[in-house]
This record gives sequence, C-alpha cells and structure tokens, in this order.
Amino acid sequence: MRSMKSVVILGAGNVAFHLTRALIENTVSVRQIFNRTLSHAEELGEANKISYTDKISELVKADLYIIAASDSAISELSHYIPYEDTLVVHTSGSMGVNALKGQYRKGVFYPLQTFSKVKALKYDDIPFFVEAENAEDLEALYKLAEKISNKVHRVDSEKRLRLHMAAVWVNNFANHLYYIGDNICKDADIPFDVLQPLIKETYKKIKDMDPYDAQTGPAKRGDNIVIEKHLELLEKDSRLQQLYRLLTESIQRTYHHD
Repeated sequence: MRSMKSVVILGAGNVAFHLTRALIENTVSVRQIFNRTLSHAEELGEANKISYTDKISELVKADLYIIAASDSAISELSHYIPYEDTLVVHTSGSMGVNALKGQYRKGVFYPLQTFSKVKALKYDDIPFFVEAENAEDLEALYKLAEKISNKVHRVDSEKRLRLHMAAVWVNNFANHLYYIGDNICKDADIPFDVLQPLIKETYKKIKDMDPYDAQTGPAKRGDNIVIEKHLELLEKDSRLQQLYRLLTESIQRTYHHD
C-alpha cells in the first residue's frame, strides 16, 4: 500500500489552516505551503515552521498534494502541478475528481466541517470523505484520514455532492436563520442570548431523535392563528414574509399530507 509520508498544501485559507495543523499534530510531514498571495503563505508557513512559496514552479516533490482552495481555483491550480508520479487531491464537497487536470493520480480528501481560523476544532470529531481513481490510493487516503479523524468514509463524487448540499441546509441556511432571529430580537430590544437554551436543546434533541420526530412549532401543529400573527409582523419585509411562508408550507406538507 502507498504511504502518504510527505504532503504539500496548496492554499492558505481556513481549510488549509486547519488541515495543516491536523496533519502536523498527527505526525504527518507537511513539507511546503503554496499560495498565490505570498503574505498568506508566509503567515501559515511561519506559524507551523514550514517552507512556503507563491511560485508554482518552486513546488517541492511530495507523496501528496492537497489543494485546499476555492472551487473556482481548483482546476487552474491543479493544471500547473509539475509532477506525474504523485497523488493530487482537492478538499471540495461539490467538485468531482475530474476537476483535477494534470497527468498525476487523482482523488478527494473532504473534511465536512465549517472552518474559521479563530475557532479551535477537535479534529478527531470531523468526518472525512475520501475518493480516488484507484483502490491503492483510496486506501492510502483512508489511512491518512484515520490519523486525523475517528469518522472516515469512502464516497464517490455524486454522493459527496448530495452530502455537501445537505451540509448547506443544516449549516449555512440554519446559520442564516439564526441571523434573522438575531435581527428580530434586536428590533424588539431583546438579547439574542435568550434563544441560546432553545438552540442548544434543539441540537441535543437531534442527537437522540430523528429530525422528523423532533419537529415542533405552529406549522407542525397546524396553528394558523399564530402563523397569521407572525406574517402580520413581517408585512414590512415581503422577502422575509415569503421565506416564512415557504418554510411553514414545507413543514405543513411534511406533516399534514391531506
């Protein structure tokens, strides 16, 4: 089986920041950081005592190249990796293996988490999803992910795209709803903190219950009087009122089929 003893990271954003730390903490040799903005490569490289560069021509030879960049940059960056006898992966949830354009071996190394540099993470709790063009590379990526995480899965590009969409619903869309709730609280001069126990209890419930069974609220119980009162409060913001209607109707269709 191939081993991934040396790694080069292409990118210096939130994902690259945490992947670099996770690999180093688990005794994987990160040989170099590449980023097209030198100051960003320098920041990440110096923080971890790793060499860095902003020139693709200066990439050192490694067993594995991890492109931890935006989806729009993956194909361009991958095209310039100069080595053929190596494995190149990206970290995107929504892009297929075919986004990689070189003559090397190809794969995906996708950590399912929301990343911010200022927020510390428990890396062994982060699910990793791996994919590769051949079984040997797939096994090598699986073993590498196991050094970081207790939750490693093999999935193909189509399933990973569906997983990524599910993550957008439960993370990005849910966070936007928190933002809306925060604004509503501010308009009423009420601190958002009063909703924190409710948010925590909702999270605890879906750890022990199916989300279908955990649902509560006026849409679930068919309380049209409360729903109309809420819609009246939103009359000055037609887009927010429309969003409330759409979510309410979605819940009603789920629980009231007739």
